[in-house]
Amino acid sequence: MRKWDNEEIIGHLARSGVTWIRDDFFWKYIEKEKGVYQLPESYSKWLDLVHQAGLKVVAIFNGSNPLYAPDIYDPKAFSKAATEFARLTRGKVDVIEILNEPANFGFSKHYGGQWNGMESDGSESAWVKKYVELLNESAAAIKKVNPEVKVIGLGSVTPVNFRQLAKGIAPEVDGMVDHPYSFRLVPEQVPFSDSEAIRTRDGIVTADAQGTFASQIRLYREQAAKHQGPRELWLTEWGWPTYHEAKAGGIYPGVTEATQAKYILRRLFLSLGLGVDYTFVYDFVDDGRSPYDAEHHFGLLDADLKPKPSFHAVKRFTELMAPYRPAANALDVTVFPITNRPDAHPIVWDGAPFQAPGKVMVQQFQTDGGKKLVALWSGERASGELHPLLADIEIRSNEPVLKMFRTDMMTGNREAMEFENRGGRIFVQKTSIPDYPVVLEIN
Repeated sequence: MRKWDNEEIIGHLARSGVTWIRDDFFWKYIEKEKGVYQLPESYSKWLDLVHQAGLKVVAIFNGSNPLYAPDIYDPKAFSKAATEFARLTRGKVDVIEILNEPANFGFSKHYGGQWNGMESDGSESAWVKKYVELLNESAAAIKKVNPEVKVIGLGSVTPVNFRQLAKGIAPEVDGMVDHPYSFRLVPEQVPFSDSEAIRTRDGIVTADAQGTFASQIRLYREQAAKHQGPRELWLTEWGWPTYHEAKAGGIYPGVTEATQAKYILRRLFLSLGLGVDYTFVYDFVDDGRSPYDAEHHFGLLDADLKPKPSFHAVKRFTELMAPYRPAANALDVTVFPITNRPDAHPIVWDGAPFQAPGKVMVQQFQTDGGKKLVALWSGERASGELHPLLADIEIRSNEPVLKMFRTDMMTGNREAMEFENRGGRIFVQKTSIPDYPVVLEIN
């Protein structure tokens, strides 16, 4: 939904610190007559406005075109249109993403097959190979006319993406796309695990036995390297909706606005700490007003453009973490929780149990100047029932620690921390570690 021409929204974007936005550009509106390519006026105005605002754009070249029936995704026609789109938008579009979630929308339905790329007899769905052909042909054609623009693709569920990487992705494709929604799981998990139930369902392993997000990122890197695939990893959609569940059986939980903010922060710190190249929260503004429709309530702003807590959380993250990258020389940090927070009610997903880690998550970062930062949070389900976890922390450092500050990423409060220095061993006693990130700046 293209709402970015609203000046108030552009103002909120500028204040949030967000630098990238992503939206659809549909083939059938750009090529309304065979061989004639023109941007609709609404597309041109939108690109002009966001370009003037200094925002970078991921443009999803999306959809089919009935002009080419019966093969409405004809690869030659699609790649030609994508090439003309790249030519028409040169200098204003930074990245072109080839289709949005081909597993879920028209592409897989047109060519036939299952959402996870595996048929009931164990064979591969027909559409899996078709998409690789479309992506490779489009990327090669786009680069000939606009070599500066990046081309990214895949964007289906992870088992499909792994299969497609194995088939061979053209060198002109700059990045692989995943949409790692956790659905009813915590941000540290994805609904894929190295378990009998998920292996039977998907026929391929894409995460560890616990279904951790970190393991999936690692396995993406390994799969791409094994098959000479793209080096960049683009997570162009993920988030949590703040709706009310009016019926049972939905894949999305109806989280509170506070929980949405906490989970987004947890995923942002994880993504940065794990070296994910680009990550996109879905989405910026609620798409509707129905209190019972999950798809209406993923926004950082509600439908009246009122910021939710998640907006302020993202703003704090962008402001604080802009100069930081994963720590090359990590400190030796050990956390000793006073009590444990076991997950008493694991979630069963397609026959596989997923238990929230419940442990203290630690991610470390540093600036180019060597400034250290440690992010900590309790990897439990967000809850207001209990006080935050208490823990002792030991930090071993080869350099003297003179000061330490703690920032609460939900409130923005920053305070000096008391610690004990015992010859290179720093001790912090009984500090609270909530179900969202707090960061320790170590000077």
